[in-house]
Amino acid sequence: MAWIILIVAGLFEVAFVVTMKLSDGFTSLRYSILTVLTGGASFYLLSLALISLPVGTGYAVWTGIGAAGSVLAGMLWFGESRSAKKLFFLTCIVTGVAGLRVFSG
Repeated sequence: MAWIILIVAGLFEVAFVVTMKLSDGFTSLRYSILTVLTGGASFYLLSLALISLPVGTGYAVWTGIGAAGSVLAGMLWFGESRSAKKLFFLTCIVTGVAGLRVFSG
């Protein structure tokens, strides 16, 4: 159950970054509120997951999901480049997160 909570926390981390981008430097009230809510939800769920997961593994997976998801969101919704090098290193992040899950015991 902790892994599911951690994955949801990572997805909220992606939502946090996307809403922060949409807030235009916190000038949009609606997206600024969403940024605070999604960031709070992400940290709260991370704290719940870390009750039973090792802190190093949990934090690395959480940041990996957030980083990879943010790169994908940038490509899909904000027109950021999709170069082969960028996709290669994105794959490295996803592989690292999966590896931590498999070998964390």
